[in-house]
Amino acid sequence: MFILDDIITYMRRILKTPSNQSISNSLLIDYINRFYINDVDARIQLFDLKKKYSFQTTPGVDRYNMPLYTVQVEGNVGDDQSSIYYYPVYQGFTDSCYVNGINMPLQTQKGPFFNAYPNWVQNLVAVGTGDGGSFYTLQVPLLGPPAPQNPPFNALIRGHVDIAGVINYAKANSQSTPLDPPLVSSFDTNIPVTSVDAAVWITTIDGNGNNVVMTDSGQFFSSNVNLGLLMNPGKPPLGNTQASGGYLNNFTITGITQATQAVITVVNDLNVGETVQITGVVGMTELNGNSYLVVAATATTLTIDVDSTLFTPYVSDGVLSSFKNYVNYMTGEIVVNFPVNIPEGNNINVQCYFFQGGIPRSMLFYDNVITLRAPPARQYLIELDGYLSPAAYLTTSDAIQFGYMSEYIARGAARKILSDTGDIEQFQFYEPLFREQEILVWKRSQRQFTSTRTQTIYSQGVNNGNMFNNGFGQMI
Repeated sequence: MFILDDIITYMRRILKTPSNQSISNSLLIDYINRFYINDVDARIQLFDLKKKYSFQTTPGVDRYNMPLYTVQVEGNVGDDQSSIYYYPVYQGFTDSCYVNGINMPLQTQKGPFFNAYPNWVQNLVAVGTGDGGSFYTLQVPLLGPPAPQNPPFNALIRGHVDIAGVINYAKANSQSTPLDPPLVSSFDTNIPVTSVDAAVWITTIDGNGNNVVMTDSGQFFSSNVNLGLLMNPGKPPLGNTQASGGYLNNFTITGITQATQAVITVVNDLNVGETVQITGVVGMTELNGNSYLVVAATATTLTIDVDSTLFTPYVSDGVLSSFKNYVNYMTGEIVVNFPVNIPEGNNINVQCYFFQGGIPRSMLFYDNVITLRAPPARQYLIELDGYLSPAAYLTTSDAIQFGYMSEYIARGAARKILSDTGDIEQFQFYEPLFREQEILVWKRSQRQFTSTRTQTIYSQGVNNGNMFNNGFGQMI
């Protein structure tokens, strides 16, 4: 039995509903969540609802969704098994947060945060020009080539999918553990338009004078998480669509020449300027696992920029994979296939957020997303205290320490139901018992608070007791 089972049992006894015929376990769980989130912390400020949350940053990634629980099944209380899907592990954070052990400020309002760390949109006019076709390889001039340093100090901020989008993606793909961010081989249309925050825009004008706009999608190739998939933006709820020509295509190799520029025999529909990857070749194994640029293309052959003169002769087999409709956030390379042909001479423009990475010095928590500035240049340890979310956590064995709260949570959630249903007689009967449990639970936290030393102007005060530090690591 998990604690959530006990709480539901207590609630059914109070409400006199032994089965789910009149009220389901799912509805009881909803009341437990709402009482726990909306009432408990505001009413009694429990000391031990706080837990440390820590994670390692990823180089170049500035936004991190709150972690989600895996799918939880509540147990065998009553006549049904109620699942709890993808509930956030934490419901909020306190203002003590650290990067590699160094304290940094925590903001919960976007205005002050982005006033100090604005997203300056780079308007890059004429990154390319139309040639009458739809396929183009572009280079954001702010970055490479060559390839970026390791760690990458210069990069593009990448598109992001929020928790609602991650949940929709997980449900559509039957994931018991949500994959965040979405790693795909082709664009997934199950993510709502309102969940996507694009960070790269490719714009141009078609032959009829209409705007043509493509953006990044917050989805990434599973084989390379630095490649973001491009999409055609649309209207809510699910109007975003995949780019023309797809993203990852595989073709069977039947021959490879030994030449200063190797010619591959392969039936294909690729274009000059595309990047291809080769795997599974027997004989000329020097090509396996490498990526090459296509310098010439026909319907049956591709010429790649590699000197294969001294390579082992080709014997058989091999798969050629092509990537298109992506942006490389580290190098600034964009390979795009527009939905229409772009007239010759028309400018192809890029708008993006460029950043120089470093150690994060400030954090924004907003809409269940942590945003870091500066975006991390390498892996850093982020630590902060957060308040755990209720019902999903209560189905785990880790929640045994909250057993003393079972009756209080049950009475509080049942109290909300009695209030909603207008059962005033039962509400008034149980109210003194609810208050009694609240005092008992509150006293437990007070014993811990009373052992906490009162802060003074020397231990806290202005600048946390440091008269020579302005809070941003600079002397004043």
